[in-house]
Amino acid sequence: MKFSIFYVICPEGDETEADAYRKVMEQCQAADELGFHCAWFAEHHFSKVGMCPDPLLWCAALAQKTKNIRLGTAISIMPFHNPVRLAEQAAVVDLLSGGRLELGVGRGSQPKEFKTFGAKPSESRKRLIEGMEIVSRLLEGEQVTFEGEYYHCKDVEIFPKPLQKPRPPIWLAGTSPETYIYAGENGFKIMASAGFKGPKVYRDKMKLYEEAVAARGGDLADIDYTMTHRFYVCEEGEQTDYLKTFERGLSSYLEYRARVNEVEFTDEEGRHLQRNWSYKLDVREFLNGGGVIGSAEENIQELYRLRDDFGLNHVILGVYGDGMKHEDSLKLLERFAKEVAPAMA
Repeated sequence: MKFSIFYVICPEGDETEADAYRKVMEQCQAADELGFHCAWFAEHHFSKVGMCPDPLLWCAALAQKTKNIRLGTAISIMPFHNPVRLAEQAAVVDLLSGGRLELGVGRGSQPKEFKTFGAKPSESRKRLIEGMEIVSRLLEGEQVTFEGEYYHCKDVEIFPKPLQKPRPPIWLAGTSPETYIYAGENGFKIMASAGFKGPKVYRDKMKLYEEAVAARGGDLADIDYTMTHRFYVCEEGEQTDYLKTFERGLSSYLEYRARVNEVEFTDEEGRHLQRNWSYKLDVREFLNGGGVIGSAEENIQELYRLRDDFGLNHVILGVYGDGMKHEDSLKLLERFAKEVAPAMA
């Protein structure tokens, strides 16, 4: 089983923005030394909860500070990008990192972002599909001419080319069944973002993905069964304090994000954003099937559950919005890597 980390970069408590960036950089360097597989970063705009408007730029910087850990966007929001430009940036990051890029792409879900950019949520799926064709073909080294409803290019070839062949892995954030089918049909990986809904929902969607991969002639043995989850390894007597810190921190995170997204859309446009409004969850839902705060053995048992019930072979640890101090986050990463991860080797 592979273990990665995922950040929505935001300051905790009285941290400055510079403190938050420095903290995440140091945690990722520690994760690199501890053997974590990949560090993922969310693209967000116009909010202190998610201060990473360009995760590829952040990955380029982190590539110079790490050696082995892979670097991923989770996600770059296609409706806010020119796909040719996105492919160029991804190729540069892949070169600068020595071939460590994992490019995650999706439709986006935050009302404030769509409203401010003047983007229409109702167009997001078609923009994603058109953009993905352009990005994937350019990263594979093609000279691309494309005439779509939203994106157009003629005789375009990007330089430099990415280091990974035929291209860096491309992931799609998966919530709707249509996305799972589309990803499987087109050779993209899929990243689940709603593990709290239970194993049946996950397995049903992954079956659609598996069928699409098989119909394309892909190898089912290569599938990443991936999900984001919360893990906190506590010593005896620490659990109560960690739980209080987590609830306080995540409640503040969710409340702030909800306030930021109090913008008006027409009913027709707004319904296209309701598929993944996780900021409207109660904080307890993140731990009710979505995480564990406990001993190393309790963390290991939770991993067994994810492996046996969901079939996971890749777990992404959510490391954000929990109110933890920097030194505690470093300690938790080390405990997980040394006391929990070896049980799943």
